[in-house]
Amino acid sequence: MGALSTSVGQRVLASLTAPTRLAIVLASLTGAVTVLPACPANSCFLTICNGSNCRCSVSSCIDGAAYDVKQKRCRCVKGYFSLGGQCLSQASANAYCGKAYTYVQKRGCLKNSCRPGDFLDESSGWCVPKEQVESAKNVPAGQTLGCKPGEQLVVEGGQAACVPIAQSCARDEMWNGTSCAKVAECPTGAIFDAALNQCVTYAKGGGGDEALIDVQQWVYSNYGPPNGPGAPGFCASFAKKPWSFGISAGNTAVVRVTVNASFADREVAKGVAASVSVFDQSGTAVPQRGATEIDNGVKGTFSALVAGGGRSSVANATTTVKCPVTNASAPEPVPATGGI
Repeated sequence: MGALSTSVGQRVLASLTAPTRLAIVLASLTGAVTVLPACPANSCFLTICNGSNCRCSVSSCIDGAAYDVKQKRCRCVKGYFSLGGQCLSQASANAYCGKAYTYVQKRGCLKNSCRPGDFLDESSGWCVPKEQVESAKNVPAGQTLGCKPGEQLVVEGGQAACVPIAQSCARDEMWNGTSCAKVAECPTGAIFDAALNQCVTYAKGGGGDEALIDVQQWVYSNYGPPNGPGAPGFCASFAKKPWSFGISAGNTAVVRVTVNASFADREVAKGVAASVSVFDQSGTAVPQRGATEIDNGVKGTFSALVAGGGRSSVANATTTVKCPVTNASAPEPVPATGGI
């Protein structure tokens, strides 16, 4: 089998699944291509060349990505977008961003807009007229609801609240001290870890012809390190909805969330995630509405990992983090063209 007879080629071939091995053998027997073994550390197991035109035939790239032999790295294929270290379809990218947001290529997760006079309900993702927002029902014509400087108006489940702007960032943002800023864009198979303030690789070669996913690192980077503050994007997915936790204006509560992820047969595509949430000070369970918002945040993020596939490094991964939820000042009527 020519180049496949080398000891490196034999070791690589032995690590692959039976259908993949058969495809490689058939390709080599045609004589139309030259088969060159590649190093698993580069995420490409086998490069097939026709003259000077080479392509990676077998790689450990995650689903939605292919190995670029010129750039020597995995890249998202057409129709998939690089977000959170994964290669996601439009639908999966929107789910990652969360309700009330849409993923826009090169711009990230953007909040949906409504026609003048309506409010975006972040719990449902729908635009609602002010008559359906409790504190806006008696607001005179030509006025709307607004918040004090440093606060952001949020509507959830028909109730309005003013929350710290730092608590209102999108899934792919974090507070930089003055505004919500997009986090660093990392290569496919890596994700920005706010606790470490850098991109962290979680997908590597070594899982046969699948990517080997360090699911524990992925959980830490996406939800937060154990017994520490929650990752900004994760906390913001529910912290901007204080009424769901029964927190009235002028009050703050710290929510403690335990995230558990499990992977049947060590297949990431079979992964499931669940959460348990309590108030940190009392240890009592958060209201069901708040628990649902947290679970939506957990599963919306987790769906991106499942979409990428691969082999999980362990069967179970977990973390417990803390997120403050603040309901700042009560919204007040303001001119429709300005704020307080």
